[in-house]
Amino acid sequence: RNYIYPHNPLINPSRAKLGCLPHLFVREGSGCCRTKESIPYLISARDQDLMHCKSLVEWGYFKDGPTYPGHIAISDYNQLPRFVKFKQAKLESFQFLRSQSKLVGRKLILNGLMERATFRGKADIMSSIDDYLNNFLEVASKFSWQKKQVEDGIQIARKFGDDFEFGRQYLCGFDSWHLRRVEELGEIWENMPDVPEEILSGRSIQAAIKEGLIFEANFHEQLKGVEDGGAKSRIVTGAKQTWYVCLGDCLLFLDEGKLRPVVIRLEYWNGRDPPTFWMPPTEETNSEYLAWMYAKMYLKCAETQVMVVCSHYSRAHALNEIFAVSLFRNLSSAHPIHRLLKPHLNGVIAINVQARSLLLDALALIFSSGDDTRQLITNAFSQMKYQDFIIPDWFKNRGTSSVPGYYLCEDALELWDCLSQYVTEVVELTYDNDNEVKSDTELRDFCREITECGFKGFKDACGFPSKISNRSKLAEYLTVIIFNVSVYHASVNFQTIKYLGFSPAAPSVMTMRPPREGDVITLERILNSLPSKEVAEFTMGLSYNLGQFSPIENFYLGDRSSGKGDLMNETMLVGKKQLKSIKKLGREMHEVKSRIRSRNKTLEIPYDVLSPDEIPTKTQT
Repeated sequence: RNYIYPHNPLINPSRAKLGCLPHLFVREGSGCCRTKESIPYLISARDQDLMHCKSLVEWGYFKDGPTYPGHIAISDYNQLPRFVKFKQAKLESFQFLRSQSKLVGRKLILNGLMERATFRGKADIMSSIDDYLNNFLEVASKFSWQKKQVEDGIQIARKFGDDFEFGRQYLCGFDSWHLRRVEELGEIWENMPDVPEEILSGRSIQAAIKEGLIFEANFHEQLKGVEDGGAKSRIVTGAKQTWYVCLGDCLLFLDEGKLRPVVIRLEYWNGRDPPTFWMPPTEETNSEYLAWMYAKMYLKCAETQVMVVCSHYSRAHALNEIFAVSLFRNLSSAHPIHRLLKPHLNGVIAINVQARSLLLDALALIFSSGDDTRQLITNAFSQMKYQDFIIPDWFKNRGTSSVPGYYLCEDALELWDCLSQYVTEVVELTYDNDNEVKSDTELRDFCREITECGFKGFKDACGFPSKISNRSKLAEYLTVIIFNVSVYHASVNFQTIKYLGFSPAAPSVMTMRPPREGDVITLERILNSLPSKEVAEFTMGLSYNLGQFSPIENFYLGDRSSGKGDLMNETMLVGKKQLKSIKKLGREMHEVKSRIRSRNKTLEIPYDVLSPDEIPTKTQT
């Protein structure tokens, strides 16, 4: 049923200027597709609504520089239509921290540390590795950071030289999506020296591969072509520095159920240096130990650049904005698929507009790749493939579905199954058969604009479908969107301070040219290469700030006692059968939470970032 209030249904110009939709319809909660509308007035009004939305939410593109994905054409948050802004006034801008007494520490980190550092004349170099740990504790205490996050970060920091801890982070770290089982060594490993069998527990590298015990994590493709940074280093350190972008890759060995690195490949592509290969010491000499530690630092620096710009911003923000823009332009608010997606895509456009105007420039102050962020984003999108977003296929194709201790994989697969079942039920409630999917013009335009406008300039739209003709494929596609905007984003966003708080374990910059073959590595060289105290502190502040939940976040599982909202707080699917599906999803999420909680009791370092009560339903930070 539909209820039409006795008011003027025509567009009111004064209201339109406010970025408000001009009509008010009160409709039955289930919603309906356009093809099922029966009242001519409502069909006309529905079309007018979309025309008005399209006039307010237009596609935008950067004219110069590397290819960048489509996004909203508005660059000023204050000029955004009201329906894509944050709901509460306290989130009206990225500077909302200023008016929040509980969050003043974040403001001091982001502003005060810079004021302290400016025009010192030289960078403040740490005198020992332990100084970084002490500095982490000092800053965390000064600004009263969350105790649990800091404790986990300190525990990880104290184990940073342990190769098994290094390997664990490719299973449960801040961006553990890169692991792949090696079936055959690729081209990048062609000039690798022989790996001593004692490093592989008495096996040759080929024998270990044949047994399925060799894995790799690659970061060279994302970083290729990205220029060195440091142009703004004087602002933070008081001295001009070059921050080197070094390509990095790693081979890991599954040693009695635990991963550890066995070969690291570094390549200073900007300097046209040949690749160098580094292996763990076979003799307990100080020089070999330092060389291995140094290689791990350059690899982690490469991984950090990829996590921040490719995994987090590109995939978990810029990609989601493509979905959000097309949603508002093409799916009427009465459409059940709009109602399914909107709680997950609300706020995406707003946070991205703020990120483009403020955050991306700030990366140049603390990351080696920060001066060439656009190229890194282009690289990230160029390597995206739709098939990779189907999570069961992702792990299966990489041969990692059954790696011991790979809790990211374990949790992600369960969450995918929960969301897939929920989405499938909603799709089947919306469409009686595949023909109804084919004939849905709004859905057709939604998919078409994603490929033609969102992925404009990228080959084959990265494999994303330009049209969908059956219910099964639609359910898969919608699950991809919801998983990416919630589960994937959580996995790469909410552990940053644990791993970036202690700079030697994941340096944001390296200030000396990457090592060449035959270089003698000393502790002095390592300390001169690592981020200065100012950069380390600024990285801590930004990592902590961006890794916190938004004050208006809703989660897959809420908690009334602590004011934690859940999906029911903002769902637009309020038909009886739709609500039944949402409640079923909640019960399944409770089961996942219970299993994770039980598992974590046995772990030295718990992995809880994908517990449903820790996963926001959308991307807002």
